[in-house]
Amino acid sequence: MLLIISTLLVLIYTGVCLIKLYNNRKNLEKMTGMTMVMSLAMVSSLTIGLIAGIAYRGDLTLSTILAMSFGLIVGFLAGKPISLLTMVEGCAAGIMGGMMGAMLGDMLLNNLPLMLVFMDILFVISVLFIIFYINAELKINNKSFGFYPRSYLWMIITSAFSIIIIFTFADLEMKPVEDNQVDDLHHH
Repeated sequence: MLLIISTLLVLIYTGVCLIKLYNNRKNLEKMTGMTMVMSLAMVSSLTIGLIAGIAYRGDLTLSTILAMSFGLIVGFLAGKPISLLTMVEGCAAGIMGGMMGAMLGDMLLNNLPLMLVFMDILFVISVLFIIFYINAELKINNKSFGFYPRSYLWMIITSAFSIIIIFTFADLEMKPVEDNQVDDLHHH
């Protein structure tokens, strides 16, 4: 269940960032836009790569292909409206993040829920910084924030809510493991 929640989290937050980047593409030119696109492509494909690496444990080929493809798509969608160079850089960052995430997910031997929770939190914080940065650029250019999230409070509340959900499902997934270990100790 934690893998499903993590996947939904990445898809929803990535979608929100893609819409925000697209709606504000004229105000995110040059290095600002490129930095935002590369950050989004890298962190989202890294997290999806970890999820795919865990889900398809032992099949590094499939998890790597899925994660790299996801990163390529995010980099393309986020970068194309800004510039050709930004699109190329976003695609490259997405491919690299997907490859690293898939390898990490496949190589982990223990504490999978802990690593996934850590990566989810890192993803949410990274997306929060991307949105903060876009809003700061819009404020500098005296533009409205446009698409939600409109306020910092809204972003903090939704991020905190997402992190609480992640911790809840991680705790639920770890309980059966702990219960099984206790049962195994009593039977021996």
